[in-house]
Amino acid sequence: MNEARMSTKRDYDEALRIYHEGNFGLKPQKEVSASSKHLKDRDKILKDIDAWFETSARIAGLGANIPSYEHRNREAVKGLTGYVGNGIGDKDICYVDERGIAVAEVYKYAIMGAIYLDKILNIHLSEQILENNEVLVRNDLTQLLPGHNYTELEHHWDLAYGYYDFWKTLAQSDGLPALKDCHLRISRSFVKGRALMTTSQYDEMRLQADTIRQELSRVVAIRAMHLLVGPNTLANLKENPRRAFRLLSQAYGLIYAAQFARNMEGKSFLTNEETGILLHELEKGDGLWDKERLLGREQTEGALYNLAVRIGEKFDVSPEDIKK
Repeated sequence: MNEARMSTKRDYDEALRIYHEGNFGLKPQKEVSASSKHLKDRDKILKDIDAWFETSARIAGLGANIPSYEHRNREAVKGLTGYVGNGIGDKDICYVDERGIAVAEVYKYAIMGAIYLDKILNIHLSEQILENNEVLVRNDLTQLLPGHNYTELEHHWDLAYGYYDFWKTLAQSDGLPALKDCHLRISRSFVKGRALMTTSQYDEMRLQADTIRQELSRVVAIRAMHLLVGPNTLANLKENPRRAFRLLSQAYGLIYAAQFARNMEGKSFLTNEETGILLHELEKGDGLWDKERLLGREQTEGALYNLAVRIGEKFDVSPEDIKK
């Protein structure tokens, strides 16, 4: 998707094959929205991902009435797909749809939520595991999984920590006060929780899981809000909207990912429906080309500040909190 290479049906089919069948036995599509918490929305989520593949192929020129190299090498303008950047070969180039959305960026961050965040919070650290009496008893008895040197409970905790690696960079503060020591708190909670289960201190272990849930969910919201109304985004948008498209597309992907975040009580901060409403408002009309709307006041539907405030209200974060 990044390089808009799906310009032939063969390329498109191969990309879909990798998504559906994967390599080395891992089938990405089966991992999407796999938790019981999100099964009811899974079909809608899979349709969204299919649509991103189709859009990426269209951006690359599949089915276009002009040669694919001409289609791919044209600069994006409002209502027309193309590249955004200084020209072909620019390392910061990205390819956008008719509304200025870089689908590859959306896909990257949405998948981080639909697979990895969902696995961490809603599968491996879920109540179905951490409060499952049979799992806990087997851990008390040090019953190891066949052929391994760890228990089922330890395995789930370790898997959650492994998937956290995909989010670790975003959890590091990068100068954002709202994320100060966030990665440290998450990492320490993983270490403490792993140690506590070896001595059957399950109540304390679950408190560490609560910290991970709360902190990691805040990471999603804070990063999305910063990409919406952070100084880099606003400065680029005011000077030349094209330069903000990558950042706003990343925000789009993180807003999508936010539906997989959950609080300590197990409730979603944002439902699939609420997520869809926010994204519809961001991309409506001329999409990211609509500079006037995006820079509108807090009361303006579809304005970046309006979206950031509404996301923040769900996660108890204000736009003031994300200022550097």
